[in-house]
Amino acid sequence: MSKRILVITPRFPLPALGACEKDRFEGIKQLKRLGFDMHIVGKVFDFQSTKNIEDFSRQYDIPITLLPYESQKAKNGAQRAFFYLKRFINPLYWDGAAYEYAHKETIETVKKITDEWQPDVVWFDYTYLWPLYFIFQKRHIPIITRSINVEPTHFLEEDGRTFGNYLKFLPKLISELITIKKSDFLFAITPDEEKVYKKYGAKKVEILPLRGLPMCLRERHMFSQKEPLNVFFMGSTYNVHHNKEALRSILRDIAPRVMRTYPRSFKFHILGTKVPQEFNGYFNEYVIYAGRKLGKELDDFLDTMDIALIPSLMGAGMQQKIFEPLARGIPAVISPRGMAGYQFKENIHVLFARTPKEFADALVRLRDTELRRELSKNSRLLSSTLFSQEKIDNIILNVLNQWI
Repeated sequence: MSKRILVITPRFPLPALGACEKDRFEGIKQLKRLGFDMHIVGKVFDFQSTKNIEDFSRQYDIPITLLPYESQKAKNGAQRAFFYLKRFINPLYWDGAAYEYAHKETIETVKKITDEWQPDVVWFDYTYLWPLYFIFQKRHIPIITRSINVEPTHFLEEDGRTFGNYLKFLPKLISELITIKKSDFLFAITPDEEKVYKKYGAKKVEILPLRGLPMCLRERHMFSQKEPLNVFFMGSTYNVHHNKEALRSILRDIAPRVMRTYPRSFKFHILGTKVPQEFNGYFNEYVIYAGRKLGKELDDFLDTMDIALIPSLMGAGMQQKIFEPLARGIPAVISPRGMAGYQFKENIHVLFARTPKEFADALVRLRDTELRRELSKNSRLLSSTLFSQEKIDNIILNVLNQWI
């Protein structure tokens, strides 16, 4: 009989648009492919198509239980006031993400599924779902937690290191510490974050990269030897602060600097949604807004690109827009902080840059076709070692076999 895994995830990852959703979506399919029986409990927003989720459930033969977000159920003023009063009373729930999982309906639903289905292990996506952990501790069911980032650090980098944000930082830090204490095993997403979790006291922790990266691996990437060279930046959505600031740096500082010196040598392509209107004036014949591209359309588009340009000014975790081009073998200019401890080396796998001038200078260097070929070959080889499907499957199986 197949072993049973209960997966408890935030917003069910359909549509799988951002790196976090892609990671969870591919993780669900991976566990099924590896032969486990699964039941999924996920939250759902009003804008999501429950039909698409039901179709996925039938296609993969995975039971899925959907729960509404409690914050959306509070419709009128009195309901909202009561909702936030209950959150304010308990400082542990000042982290609103954790508070979402402390409500009676969610707890009772998870208890019922657990007692009826009797999973061998529970897999939690993200570290703020800890209000549900007591259910499994009482029943002696092992808890595995997958972290997508060290949330307190990510929050400060995204929102700024102000006094008010440090007050919000504390409950997020408490969430992480509770998760570390109550999890039987913790998956970190990068080498740097593995070190942080060990510093916080995690005893059993291992690195699990983005689970969508095996689908990005390529044996080769073709190059144009004619100019203009196609340069791209791939942000999922620009209402995310770190994507917006990276785009600002490209449009305001990097692209103009390059275009002044080499006016017809590069075309800049911006992918993603919700570009703020304040940036509209920067787009022209050589700086092009390409919009959102998914699936085969994205594959075909990236096949025509020569260079990935990826300023990473802030944010924690593992950014898909950095590692996907490396896996595909697209020569890349990246902020070194974005590597998060993965061992891609400067001038061997990637070019690093920190300032607009350094980014511009690196782009000019990549007019050299041979340099692009060398970076592409090396980044593909290292990515195939770090992010192959076999490698990620073995990481999962080695851990699960300890507990079930």
